[in-house]
Amino acid sequence: MAEPHSARSTQHSALLVHSALTSVAVLFSLNYIISKIALGAFNAFTFAYLRVLGAAIVLNLLLHDRNAPPLSRDDRRRIVLYALLGVVVNQTMFLTGLSLTSAHVAAILITTIPLFALAAAIGLGQERATVARFGGIFLAALGALAVVGGERISGAMKPLIGDLLIVINSLSYAIYLVISKPMMSRLSPRRVIARMFAAGAVMMLPIAAVPMMRQRWSAVPPRAWIALALVIAGPTIAAYVINAWTLRHTDASLVATYTYLQPVITVVLAAIFLGEQIRPIALVAAVMIFAGVRIAGRPAPPAATDEAVPGSPD
Repeated sequence: MAEPHSARSTQHSALLVHSALTSVAVLFSLNYIISKIALGAFNAFTFAYLRVLGAAIVLNLLLHDRNAPPLSRDDRRRIVLYALLGVVVNQTMFLTGLSLTSAHVAAILITTIPLFALAAAIGLGQERATVARFGGIFLAALGALAVVGGERISGAMKPLIGDLLIVINSLSYAIYLVISKPMMSRLSPRRVIARMFAAGAVMMLPIAAVPMMRQRWSAVPPRAWIALALVIAGPTIAAYVINAWTLRHTDASLVATYTYLQPVITVVLAAIFLGEQIRPIALVAAVMIFAGVRIAGRPAPPAATDEAVPGSPD
């Protein structure tokens, strides 16, 4: 018997979504390595602003959808909020944190994004809170604290600050994923991302103005400019647009879960291109975070749903 067309279409769509999410994970993993190289020449705030500005120009001028209807006032306000969380805080905290800590530790801490996404979904009433989920959140949080605590015990202040900034970046990006999903499902993801980066470029200018004036532009080598161009094209434009498309076709929790691939890919790339040594505490913390988010991400049992709770509203 031939496979029904609807079943084949569903399988094709699922394969496309997972392929897209894998591509995003690879692009974001390359981002750690390429950005680390560029940050040897650029100030972190300068590099973050050039990355956002370059993406805003490309998305709004070269990839602009001229036939799209105007956005409502409410949509524009929401996009400003998304830009603040998903661009301004995300980019500045990530690149500043990456400049202070190692690439593989940053990649491990980024895996707290699913944890924060689930917590945000529970806080907004999109997910049910259960004992298992709280236990998973607690275990993953302990893993993140183990990384940060390891830096504190070693007495290395810069990596400690960098780790904390990466955690703030993860929280901001997770909230952005959760709250932006309805708009990504309703409007063109490419259009939303383009407006986000345009708004982000405006909001980041006061933050980056002084670092850019102090930047020694003549000392920036060609390879740093090439790294900037690669980061704009791949981990910024391509990754954000693909990620936004996946939010339109699957759950935010699945999008966040693919963050797990980043440490695996980044650890290998960091060892090859950056010569980073992996500390045992980082591996222990990675296991704790993965296990915690795995437990927290399990579907709530039937007894935890509204229909199965005695006296719950219809």
